[in-house]
Amino acid sequence: MIAAWMLYCAAIAVLFVVVGEALERALHLAGRATRCAWVAALAGSYVVPAAAWLRPSAFGALAQPAAEPAVAGPIDSQDGHSALPAPVRSFSLGNLDAALTWAWGLSSVALLCSLGAAALRLAAVRRSWRGATVDGRAVLVSNNVGPAVAGLWPPRIVLPEWALRLGDRERRLMLAHEDQHVRAWDPWLLAAAMSLLVLAPWNPVLWWQVRRLRLAVEMDCDARVLAHDGDAPAYGELLLRVEQRRARLPLGAPALGEPVSFLGRRIRRMVTALPRWRWTRATAATMVAGAAIIAACEAPRPVGPKAESEPPAVMELERGATQHQAPTTPSYWPAYWPANLRRLAHQYYPDVFAHPLPGAAIAFVFDARDSVIGHAAGFREAGDDGCLGVVDRLVPAFHTSKASLSGCARAANRAVIVYWKALKQVQSSDDVLTESMVDERPVFLSGPPLEYPNLLRQAGIQGRVLVRAIIDTTGRAEPASVQVVESPHPGFDQAARNAVLQARFRGGRFRGRAVRVLITFPVNFRPGR
Repeated sequence: MIAAWMLYCAAIAVLFVVVGEALERALHLAGRATRCAWVAALAGSYVVPAAAWLRPSAFGALAQPAAEPAVAGPIDSQDGHSALPAPVRSFSLGNLDAALTWAWGLSSVALLCSLGAAALRLAAVRRSWRGATVDGRAVLVSNNVGPAVAGLWPPRIVLPEWALRLGDRERRLMLAHEDQHVRAWDPWLLAAAMSLLVLAPWNPVLWWQVRRLRLAVEMDCDARVLAHDGDAPAYGELLLRVEQRRARLPLGAPALGEPVSFLGRRIRRMVTALPRWRWTRATAATMVAGAAIIAACEAPRPVGPKAESEPPAVMELERGATQHQAPTTPSYWPAYWPANLRRLAHQYYPDVFAHPLPGAAIAFVFDARDSVIGHAAGFREAGDDGCLGVVDRLVPAFHTSKASLSGCARAANRAVIVYWKALKQVQSSDDVLTESMVDERPVFLSGPPLEYPNLLRQAGIQGRVLVRAIIDTTGRAEPASVQVVESPHPGFDQAARNAVLQARFRGGRFRGRAVRVLITFPVNFRPGR
């Protein structure tokens, strides 16, 4: 799920890059501050995924593909030889969850430490600067750092020593630029943007948005300076001179000089006049931004395999022979029912609820920790002895004597009943689990050549035999458990039993320990060609 959510967050951030580009264009054409576009893009890149996580009912769902567990491969015979398929485990994004969790946490810690180290370095460098008053403004003078704004409490203008030797007009423009940064609270804005990156440092799209925010901050500052002074050629020449001599601050504080890629765009913005039909273009850009926001909000959130839709309200419950009419509010759920039973039923078997049939039933077995250790779906039969009878028939690996609680929950459509059993203790090593209960199913490893009955081969009779057996913790079939449940011809039965008895399996595992697993194993008989 973590990998799927990371991809989802990156996709949402890409859509908000489109929002930022379109809004920046619209705001520029309207003569407004363009930083708001990228503030909105950054905020949306976090708010939409957070809303999808906290309010999943408001978003569509996109189920991620589940990994097919390793299962026992069939014994196949052709010309009397057995085909021994290598066990294969399919891959899913969920396999990356553990590694991505560590990578996410470590990258966040690394970025936080990097920002802390930069702050300490800035504090150390700042002690070597001296205070001065330049053109009536209190500033800090450094050897070669700046011009820039340093610090947050309070932000101070930093000028390099060489800036004091500039002409009055150039020095006044330089001070005006940095003063505009202080007045607009740009140091706080950029610090907040960097803090947001700590939450998701793995997302390159967010880094791009922060970079574009820095550029928008500088362009807005340029626009305010030119609106007050109006000398674009002199101001552009000052930008070029500062770019040649500036030294960067450890934290990348707002500064008159920025990367060369920024400088070219800033100068083009200053010398380019607004187009004649700017309001039409601004409207079109705003519509593009709105469409991208709608697309981000409508994008389906990732969910686990067989994701559930919001289940209907429970209308009725049964317990033993007594029925109780429950209130119709969706929040109603009796305290003695297992936790999340309704959600689990819809999660494991959404198709049963999507197309309910009369007599449909779902059964769960919970351990003493209220975790699902067995589940199945089927139909109620006339011979079922109450709730426990249905559970024991559908999930046959557990005994009624272990049950401490049982019940039935009828869904709102009154066509599906959910049965459950809670066990007094965690299952022991003697219990037999079904394939749906274990974390790792038994996998066929090897076996002798399959003995094809000569008479059936000569007659051209072929088919598949299904053999049910219990695979013990050593990877062998327990002889007393081997039985044929489906066969195209009785002559295949003994050969199929012998094949399963002589086969070697990799045993099933549940929560890290070997367990006995009841499997249904296919043995294929095909005459040679």
